[in-house]
Amino acid sequence: MNSILVKKTTDVLKGEIILPGSKSESNRALIMQALCKQPFEIQNLSIADDTVTLEHLLKTEIASQQTEINVGPAGTAMRFLTALLSVTPGEWLLTGTHRMLERPIKLLVDALRNLGADIEYTGNEGFPPLKIKGKDLNLTNEISIDGSVSSQYISALLMIAPTLPNGLVLNLTGVVASRPYIEMTLAMMAELGIEHSWTNNTIGIKNQPYQANDLFIEPDWSGSSYWYSLVALSKEANIKLTGLKDHSLQGDSVISKIMEDFGVKTDFLKDGINLTKTSDKVTVDFIDFEHCPDIAQTLAVICAGLGHNCTFTGLESLKIKETDRVAALQNELGKYGVTITQEGLNYHIDCSKSSINKAATDTFINTYHDHRMAMAFAPLVLKVNSMEIEDPKVTGKSYPHFWEDLEKIGFECTQSELNTTN
Repeated sequence: MNSILVKKTTDVLKGEIILPGSKSESNRALIMQALCKQPFEIQNLSIADDTVTLEHLLKTEIASQQTEINVGPAGTAMRFLTALLSVTPGEWLLTGTHRMLERPIKLLVDALRNLGADIEYTGNEGFPPLKIKGKDLNLTNEISIDGSVSSQYISALLMIAPTLPNGLVLNLTGVVASRPYIEMTLAMMAELGIEHSWTNNTIGIKNQPYQANDLFIEPDWSGSSYWYSLVALSKEANIKLTGLKDHSLQGDSVISKIMEDFGVKTDFLKDGINLTKTSDKVTVDFIDFEHCPDIAQTLAVICAGLGHNCTFTGLESLKIKETDRVAALQNELGKYGVTITQEGLNYHIDCSKSSINKAATDTFINTYHDHRMAMAFAPLVLKVNSMEIEDPKVTGKSYPHFWEDLEKIGFECTQSELNTTN
């Protein structure tokens, strides 16, 4: 494994960046394409590793009836394919990396079993690998699922719903987390002719065919968060991000509103957005990430870099991601003297003993096989001059050319063999 040494060369950031296509939109589009009986084109498909993996599995291994389907570290692929393969004729073994086999999937499997799916665990109960026998699911057309754990479970069920003989009535229990991702799924399905109803916490979708219609994938708003961070932590900045738009399907587009309180202005242009730094003053001390958990790591690092104490909530889903992201943040920010303590569902960021801005240089950042850890911490180099980050290739999961884009605006990024003493 390699590391990358990132060095600051300027405090003034200027440039234009083309973000990759949205991984979330791309992965949904690929599943819908597989469920549609007529071909259609997906434009601006993400080049993220997860999307490349899912496209390969769908068009090569699943299409040719390969019996073992290995998603690697792609969590979205694991969840979406669990549902898709349940309605796809054949017998399948769905597996992934060691970390993937530690990520729970019981809620989704239970929901599919209630519909009539034939799914068995071949290892630990509640976790992949899964043995799936695809068939029509007609045991019932109404089920319930806890909406507070993962919107991907819900999206997986919704996307196969139109193909079920009697459709699906899905009751969401508890507090519905990451609601914008569910709305994204339904909006993309609507572009392919699928109608739905959503009353209170019940979503209804009748049996109906997907209708071919070319889909355009918007650039990734999650990826924009790292550029917002760079602007917030700079002395002066003017960054254009091409292709993003005001009215987006992506829940992480809320970053444009959140960052107003961190001194970053967003101007919406015809062909993207322009980010400028307006102030060093932070005017918010509580942020709820219930509907946008993927940008929480970025905001935690921004708070640390600006020395701003803040309380976060809505982080519970982060504990079942690529790593336990809350624990990872506690470990890595702790290297700079910044603490994160939990009180109920609230997490308090305390920068009172921070060593940032006090000649804290060349700190080694572990990434825990998590792309967002690498990219969330990289902007902090503006405050500490340099840092070494583990496993730079991990960003390929969602943003393969992240380091090259950093170099475009003046950072030095030098890869080397990992020093095992770190």
